[in-house]
Amino acid sequence: MSEIKPWRVLSSRTLYEDPWVRLRGDACETAGGKVLGNYHVLEYRDWSHVVAIDADDRVILVKQYRHGAGIISLELPGGMVDDGDPDPAAAAARELMEETGYRAPSIRHVLTLSPNTATHANRMHVSLAEGVTPAGTQQLDGSEAIEILRVPVAEAVRLAMTGGIQQAMHVAALLAGLNAAGRLKAVLR
Repeated sequence: MSEIKPWRVLSSRTLYEDPWVRLRGDACETAGGKVLGNYHVLEYRDWSHVVAIDADDRVILVKQYRHGAGIISLELPGGMVDDGDPDPAAAAARELMEETGYRAPSIRHVLTLSPNTATHANRMHVSLAEGVTPAGTQQLDGSEAIEILRVPVAEAVRLAMTGGIQQAMHVAALLAGLNAAGRLKAVLR
């Protein structure tokens, strides 16, 4: 039986806030009695990403500049869950259409993960969309420049396993989505 217990929050205050992120500082006491002052927690909206597979068994990936890492990044389509989204899968469908112009006949939630359990309060939701087809044009916001790639499933897994996809959450999401679609076992043989 585990003796690990949650920390007790003694006080909490907002250190910074804008429409995208809130930084919180918590004073906490561990189960062992140690007091930690100003433990930083990042609060973002939940994120929703989609593993989108077309009829040719290709994964739809997006390539875009990511300023935090200073790199051109290969990723899954996705973004923030908006207040108007009824659920994370609907957010994933919306983001898929906005970023790629692709639509799915159906989309289902596969998994919810934590971006970083030590510092992030939000969640990242993974959805699976199979049989996606082009249905329109990209609807990008002013900060986005996105290239769309259709990558064979086996190549997408290779990219995830060799650093071609740098975003760790997207590697996990891709593998979970392909597993849910029954396509991962055949690739890993």
